[in-house]
Amino acid sequence: VRVTVEMPGVSKEKIKINAYEDKVEVKSEDPKRKYHEVIEIPYETDVETAMSTYTNGILEITFKKKEQSKPKGKQINIE
Repeated sequence: VRVTVEMPGVSKEKIKINAYEDKVEVKSEDPKRKYHEVIEIPYETDVETAMSTYTNGILEITFKKKEQSKPKGKQINIE
Protein backbone atom coordinates (compact mmCIF):
# COMPACT_ATOMS: atom_id res chain seq x y z
CA VAL A 1 0.00 0.00 0.00
CA ARG A 2 1.38 3.41 -0.94
CA VAL A 3 0.23 6.87 0.13
CA THR A 4 1.53 9.93 -1.75
CA VAL A 5 1.14 13.49 -0.45
CA GLU A 6 2.30 16.68 -2.16
CA MET A 7 3.85 19.08 0.37
CA PRO A 8 5.96 21.57 -1.60
CA GLY A 9 8.10 23.96 0.38
CA VAL A 10 7.81 22.06 3.67
CA SER A 11 11.04 21.03 5.40
CA LYS A 12 11.05 17.28 6.11
CA GLU A 13 12.05 18.02 9.71
CA LYS A 14 8.68 19.76 10.16
CA ILE A 15 6.57 16.82 8.88
CA LYS A 16 4.93 14.50 11.40
CA ILE A 17 3.34 11.21 10.35
CA ASN A 18 1.19 8.99 12.55
CA ALA A 19 -0.21 5.67 11.33
CA TYR A 20 -3.21 4.05 12.90
CA GLU A 21 -5.09 0.84 12.18
CA ASP A 22 -7.09 2.28 9.28
CA LYS A 23 -5.67 5.74 8.59
CA VAL A 24 -2.53 7.87 8.30
CA GLU A 25 -2.30 11.39 9.69
CA VAL A 26 0.16 13.75 8.00
CA LYS A 27 0.78 17.25 9.31
CA SER A 28 3.30 20.05 9.07
CA GLU A 29 4.53 21.86 12.13
CA ASP A 30 5.88 24.71 10.03
CA PRO A 31 3.96 27.90 10.97
CA LYS A 32 4.47 29.29 7.44
CA ARG A 33 3.13 26.22 5.63
CA LYS A 34 0.29 24.66 7.59
CA TYR A 35 -0.81 21.24 6.43
CA HIS A 36 -2.99 18.55 8.00
CA GLU A 37 -4.60 15.55 6.34
CA VAL A 38 -6.03 12.24 7.48
CA ILE A 39 -5.94 9.55 4.81
CA GLU A 40 -7.83 6.29 5.05
CA ILE A 41 -5.86 3.12 4.35
CA PRO A 42 -7.09 -0.45 3.89
CA TYR A 43 -7.69 -2.41 7.08
CA GLU A 44 -5.24 -5.13 5.97
CA THR A 45 -2.36 -2.62 6.01
CA ASP A 46 0.43 -3.47 8.46
CA VAL A 47 1.28 -0.09 10.01
CA GLU A 48 4.32 -1.61 11.76
CA THR A 49 6.05 -1.88 8.34
CA ALA A 50 5.65 1.83 7.46
CA MET A 51 8.51 3.53 5.64
CA SER A 52 8.55 7.04 4.17
CA THR A 53 10.59 9.20 1.82
CA TYR A 54 10.36 12.91 1.06
CA THR A 55 11.82 14.14 -2.22
CA ASN A 56 11.15 17.39 -4.09
CA GLY A 57 8.00 18.15 -2.11
CA ILE A 58 6.52 14.66 -2.51
CA LEU A 59 6.00 12.53 0.61
CA GLU A 60 5.60 8.80 -0.03
CA ILE A 61 4.59 6.39 2.71
CA THR A 62 4.64 2.67 1.98
CA PHE A 63 3.24 -0.21 3.97
CA LYS A 64 3.19 -3.96 3.55
CA LYS A 65 -0.04 -5.88 3.79
CA LYS A 66 -0.72 -7.91 6.90
CA GLU A 67 -0.05 -11.59 6.61
CA GLN A 68 -3.30 -13.30 5.81
CA SER A 69 -3.92 -15.85 8.49
CA LYS A 70 -5.46 -19.10 7.41
CA PRO A 71 -8.85 -19.82 8.86
CA LYS A 72 -8.50 -21.87 11.98
CA GLY A 73 -10.40 -25.09 12.07
CA LYS A 74 -10.70 -28.29 13.97
CA GLN A 75 -11.71 -31.70 12.81
CA ILE A 76 -14.58 -33.07 14.85
CA ASN A 77 -14.85 -36.80 15.31
CA ILE A 78 -18.23 -38.50 15.36
CA GLU A 79 -18.80 -40.69 18.42
